[in-house]
Amino acid sequence: MCAMEFEAVSDELFGAKREEFTALRDERAKQARPDRELADRIAGLRKPTVAAWLVNQVSRACPEEIDELAELGEALRRAHQNLSGDELRSLSRRRHEAIDQLNKRAHWLARKAAYSFSDAAERQIADTFEAAVSDPQALEAVRAARLSTALTPGSPEQWLTAAIVPEAPKKKAAKKPNRTEKEREEEKRLRAERKKAQREADEAAEAEESTEQALRDAEHEADEAAARVEDLRARLDEAVQTEREKRAEVTAARKELTAAQRATREARQRAVDLE
Repeated sequence: MCAMEFEAVSDELFGAKREEFTALRDERAKQARPDRELADRIAGLRKPTVAAWLVNQVSRACPEEIDELAELGEALRRAHQNLSGDELRSLSRRRHEAIDQLNKRAHWLARKAAYSFSDAAERQIADTFEAAVSDPQALEAVRAARLSTALTPGSPEQWLTAAIVPEAPKKKAAKKPNRTEKEREEEKRLRAERKKAQREADEAAEAEESTEQALRDAEHEADEAAARVEDLRARLDEAVQTEREKRAEVTAARKELTAAQRATREARQRAVDLE
């Protein structure tokens, strides 16, 4: 497996369904074991958060709209340099419209994949597209469609660390013929630390996903409970109205009964009087 194949594997992983990422990554890393360096790079790919996964899919599905973000970013930077207030206002409106459109794309793709996501994830998606407008490095990360985490506008450090993929290792000098036992132990220790860090990152991503799912479930249950309450209220109102109508019917029937009883007594009295 060569460097070009690493790019293909990365595209495959970040283009796959989010829930398939970890198993697929581990399988590809296993296949690359003859090349330890390459296997470590593949194993170092982090499972994307829900927000990052959706941004990646939007970037893959709508490259022209990502290009529009690039053009807006360049135009905004020029307008800032020229202190052009009118142009800045116009470009800011266009930026909001473009990001709103991309958010709608994310919603559409989520529905298509039968995914749901929290308000927090929605904000992270918008923030990532804002970052792409503001900073060229963030734009390239979004364009590459291999984000593991969402980006934050105004935090270039995160744009650098929310890595697209681990950097390709620099070309190494020729290995020394003999490595000391200490060097071998150090390499083994570093490899173990990388695996531990990757495992913790995966667990954190899974915990985030579980928390978001629990939130979505709770919101769904709350909506269902509210709907049941509304239904019960409607049925109660209907029952109260029915009770009122029936009581009115009872009152009317009693009046009719009283009138009939009175008429009967009067008729009997007339019969007696005629004897």
